[in-house]
Amino acid sequence: MTTILHTSDLAEHYLGTLKAQIGSHPGTKPALAVITGSSEAGPQAYIRRIAALGALGGITIQTVEATGQDENTFCQTVRELGVNPRIDGILVLFPLPEGILRDVVLAAIPAEKDVDCLHPLNLGKATAGTPGFQPCTATGALMAAEYLAGDLRGKNCVIIGSSAVVGRPLAMCLLDRGATVSVVHIDTQDITSHCRNADVLFSAVGKARLVNSAWIKPGAILIDIGISYCPAERRVVGDVDLETVDHIASAVTAVPDGVGPLTTCTLLANTAKSAFDRMGLSFTFPTLPRQV
Repeated sequence: MTTILHTSDLAEHYLGTLKAQIGSHPGTKPALAVITGSSEAGPQAYIRRIAALGALGGITIQTVEATGQDENTFCQTVRELGVNPRIDGILVLFPLPEGILRDVVLAAIPAEKDVDCLHPLNLGKATAGTPGFQPCTATGALMAAEYLAGDLRGKNCVIIGSSAVVGRPLAMCLLDRGATVSVVHIDTQDITSHCRNADVLFSAVGKARLVNSAWIKPGAILIDIGISYCPAERRVVGDVDLETVDHIASAVTAVPDGVGPLTTCTLLANTAKSAFDRMGLSFTFPTLPRQV
């Protein structure tokens, strides 16, 4: 039987540790500003989830509505938060409204408040192996992998997807752990043959049920980072076809209750680190408990 990893309990443990660390410095009140340019149900639901986890971790969440703003006004909103001493982190929800460029918005976020770790300076530090903030989704995937597989040193890890947000920083994180890393993408020839060599397979494509039994070797651990909405089923699904990999993979992360909560945990921990840095305090990123 393949283990399906749900991480809500692990996230609560992580956030409890984070809240205790914040509580040990009573004057520290980390605050995250979440900027959205959409009033649609999806982004609003995500904001509610961030707020719920933020409460568990001792992080204040401030929602900033920017619906209807043009690019100049949107960036001005970001810049004002950037100089606000009561805000430690800024998260911009994507996709952005039409006519607003992603790179222009990211350039308006000060690197020291870029808790989503998308600023070139922060990504560069992650690539160099000396991160200040942890890349959120990559770190969430890494935590799930280490919880399931233990020490990744020497293991064959394959990443499907080479994006700057997930695939590339994840590759760097895995190299730092001593893993042997391959990254496959749209131009890779015979992707499945690469994937079948993986002890741990990470998929960050966003294509429903892409990874099936033909893609994996027996006993592989599957970290499902992709997420897609399936209209026929009226729910979100991952990149992994759970039915076909059952009894072949040793474990797979659930969607949406897998990598997602750990990604948000990292975002909140980065916000706390920003607050600690502002106050000249030492910060330690929490860790997950060991699997029993």
